[in-house]
Amino acid sequence: MTGATYSWLRCLGLSVILGCASVVHAQDPAMSSVENAVKQADEATDGVFPSGYMIEFGDTEDWIRLTSGEWLRGDLKWMRDKDFEFDSDKLDLIRKAWNKVDQLHSPRVKTYVFNNKVYAVGRGMVTADKVIVETEAGVKTFPRGELLSILEGGRRELDWWSLRLGAGFSATSGNSNQGSLNMSFNLSRDDQRTSAGVGYEGTFGYVDRKENVSRHIGAGWIKVYISQRFYVIPLAAEIFNDKFANIRFRATPAALGGVHLFDTGKVEWDVEFGLGYQFTSFLSAAAGVENPQDDGFVPVRTYWDFDITGDIELILDWQSNIAYTQLGNTNHVGKVVFSVEVTDILNFDSEFDFFRTERPVPREDGTVPRKNDYQIVVGISLRLG
Repeated sequence: MTGATYSWLRCLGLSVILGCASVVHAQDPAMSSVENAVKQADEATDGVFPSGYMIEFGDTEDWIRLTSGEWLRGDLKWMRDKDFEFDSDKLDLIRKAWNKVDQLHSPRVKTYVFNNKVYAVGRGMVTADKVIVETEAGVKTFPRGELLSILEGGRRELDWWSLRLGAGFSATSGNSNQGSLNMSFNLSRDDQRTSAGVGYEGTFGYVDRKENVSRHIGAGWIKVYISQRFYVIPLAAEIFNDKFANIRFRATPAALGGVHLFDTGKVEWDVEFGLGYQFTSFLSAAAGVENPQDDGFVPVRTYWDFDITGDIELILDWQSNIAYTQLGNTNHVGKVVFSVEVTDILNFDSEFDFFRTERPVPREDGTVPRKNDYQIVVGISLRLG
């Protein structure tokens, strides 16, 4: 077997493992410069830095070395919750577990966030046991085990924001005329310690020119990370309207605590619970039924995220709002989302949604809405930022 053939086969094998990531061959001269630069910085940080000391980088691009010994060149977009996202100029975006990274060489300015609300902004390197950051105040080192996240850029406000837009549509005509439209957006801001955002999802449908679906969900949240395992949500609120479920307006503000129960890089499992207030106004109500109604409730949520490959993701999300003042007003929402990344900003999504109210309120005419609603949405989504 020739050297070229061996190199090609090794690249092919690693590409299968990484989901077609960009693998740099050992003969690339820039790789040697990067290796030497990381080694030099690692050795230098064992001593005391002289005033004005600067890290010498081996290239102008970000590089990561995997635990397998292979190098990738491109741009580290972020690292958080033990995952990282890396964009190669030549190949697709990849998302993998951070524990697969042995070293990082990043001459671009990034924000490195650590335990105890410590962060550093600047160019940096990550070795097997250290994080080395060249800040405006000088070069600083931190234990790698205390690293929580890495974000692009310095403290520019724009660096923290992202937007996701989604749409799905289906229709038939002829013997049966029906169609449905689903639209959604999510605007979020993620900095060193917090995550906040607002979102909306609307579904409209018709059969033979008569409306048969009209559902709107608005949400907002603020999340504060306490450590790698624990976080709190001081405010999470949802507004719900469903014409055919007889719900004119339902608001559910709440405060929750969350814990990462399980996180291997491939699989993530979060559990949240808290306490909240539920206000429900009905479109109409049978005689003797109070309208509107007020309840206290306990929100319980479980969230699973399966990273099947670098481009394929499966999400399972379930939340129950247990109304302890009137158990009949308890409601549940479940989601299964299967997402395939087509480009850096475009995803193909398929989603199954489940909505349930334990005891629907009868309408004024005596009819009772069904307890369960199901929805399947197939569409695309755009992610910006």
